[in-house]
Amino acid sequence: MSDLPPAYRHWQDAARRLLEPLAGLMQPGRADLPLAGAPSDHDAQADRLESFARPLTLAAFWLQSAPHPEDAALRAQLARWFRAGLVAGTDPAHPQYWGPDASYHQHHVEMGLLAIALQLAPRDLWAPLAPTDQAQVLRWFATCRGGGIVNNNHLFMSVHILEFLGTQGAAHRTDRAVITAHLNQLETMHRGGGWFEDGINQAYDHYNAYAFHFYGLMWTHLHGPADPARATRWRDWARLFVADYQHFFAASGEHPAFGRSITYRFNCLNVFGLALAEACTDLAPGLLRRLCTRNLDFFLSRPIYTAQGALAPGFTDVFPRIIEPYSAPASPYWAAKGFTPLLLPPDHAFWHDPEQPLPAERGFVRVMPAPGLVTRSLPDGEVEILNAGSMVGNTQLRYGAWKWSKLSYRTGVHFCYAFPEISAVSPDSALTARVDDGRVFGRHSTVAVELADDHLGYSWNLGAKTGQVNTSVETFVFWRAGWLLHVHRYEARQPVVLSLGGFALPLTAPPVERAALTAFSPDHRGTALQPLLGFTATDWDTRLDDTTERRHVAAPYHVTPIATTHRHDGPGLLAALSWSGSDRAASAPWQILAAPAGTWKLHHPKLGDWDLRHWSLPALS
Repeated sequence: MSDLPPAYRHWQDAARRLLEPLAGLMQPGRADLPLAGAPSDHDAQADRLESFARPLTLAAFWLQSAPHPEDAALRAQLARWFRAGLVAGTDPAHPQYWGPDASYHQHHVEMGLLAIALQLAPRDLWAPLAPTDQAQVLRWFATCRGGGIVNNNHLFMSVHILEFLGTQGAAHRTDRAVITAHLNQLETMHRGGGWFEDGINQAYDHYNAYAFHFYGLMWTHLHGPADPARATRWRDWARLFVADYQHFFAASGEHPAFGRSITYRFNCLNVFGLALAEACTDLAPGLLRRLCTRNLDFFLSRPIYTAQGALAPGFTDVFPRIIEPYSAPASPYWAAKGFTPLLLPPDHAFWHDPEQPLPAERGFVRVMPAPGLVTRSLPDGEVEILNAGSMVGNTQLRYGAWKWSKLSYRTGVHFCYAFPEISAVSPDSALTARVDDGRVFGRHSTVAVELADDHLGYSWNLGAKTGQVNTSVETFVFWRAGWLLHVHRYEARQPVVLSLGGFALPLTAPPVERAALTAFSPDHRGTALQPLLGFTATDWDTRLDDTTERRHVAAPYHVTPIATTHRHDGPGLLAALSWSGSDRAASAPWQILAAPAGTWKLHHPKLGDWDLRHWSLPALS
């Protein structure tokens, strides 16, 4: 088909450009790809299967799309190699055998993805296999039966594997009961509004799109007719979620780095393509094409590739330390899920309707009660996630609690990591506490107490079980343009030094302009911190050369303004204003016109007056 819509070809070509370097790595007789990078904490077999399954998913979306003469040779090459690898990898007598699934093994996740891919592109990947080879592959998939599964989104994997076995006449009588039990358990994780709490991880983040709605809508897409009531539930949840999730994307298409697996990049798009495929969104197709294409192009135009031409670990560039312990060299290819728009036929309105402005281009504040999040747009087209309700479970702190515990997750600036993850805290956009033994604590658990279109509040703690460290905090955050006003009421039950960080300004090169607690980069982005109450000193957290390890998500270097208190215990109050943006005039400090308890009047030379009324506001002298 040579007359495909230009937008459709744009997406096909994007997938092809990602597949071509992988094709160059495909060796005859192998069932893995020799992708360079650090191994995961699983095992070599899991990493091998991941290097096959995730690229196969990308290939499946491309192969099932409308054919084009220019793609014929590569299509044939890819399909032939993946089919041969599938046979070799599932043959216990072959040197390339992946081995069976096992309790809590990463194989289970990759096998679930494989089962989906084979159903998306059966003409190229499954049907040409000899019956004996198909039977062998099915026996390998069947090794998932009865295994232990992590109580989070991983429960979807057995659902998809067993459903695939059923479509091929290889079901056991017990399979349907297992599928039902796991889908029922996953549905208990729904907390309202289309939002899911990710099991033992306890988090609300991009995994709602990465996993819950991808696997839920994919189950609906492939198997929904057999259980129409359940399929309707998942479609209804997706409709609600998509209405919220469109507000996570800046005018540029970028989304805030937030939560774990940030390296999956445009995986976040999958829910939009699937929602259109399942007719469960009211959003205009032209708006969704603009959103999805801008996000895809945003990442693919960045330096995110290895020397092999493969997707590298990182977010907007190559940053190997961004990955979690479970990540392997092929992990970034979970981004392949973002190609769900290719499930839409070339005549779908998604490919033809006029584009419409994104919410970030029109301006918005979106309150999301279930996850305890508020998203909002900024004057320069950026977006911000303000988090009052999402955290990471105590058993999963090895991922770094700071991926969920910042005051703000904002495009254009993002945030800093801290190493080692389980015991270190990054100071940017956060209130942290240092106790006398040198340990530093940030937010981990949290409960949203107020969510509104002009402020939010949450109750939380700076401390830990070991040593009974305990500083309880109530935080309220207000916003105006690129500024945040935050008020922290606390009680320290041991001596602490509290620190409040502003936004971490990303720098591609070390030069930076600094004055007081304001800094600007050569590309005219800035950060500013204005302490108002309770602080006695100021400082900077920086990386301006290569003598220390990189920590910023989006750039090799950074600077963060910091305000600190003296060492003390007991009750206290802190207040400060923090800013980031590209308008230098907007970075000027605010003037306090009047600030009795509960009612403040501020004035800014560029932004004008800001009147605030809230019981949490302390009196300022």
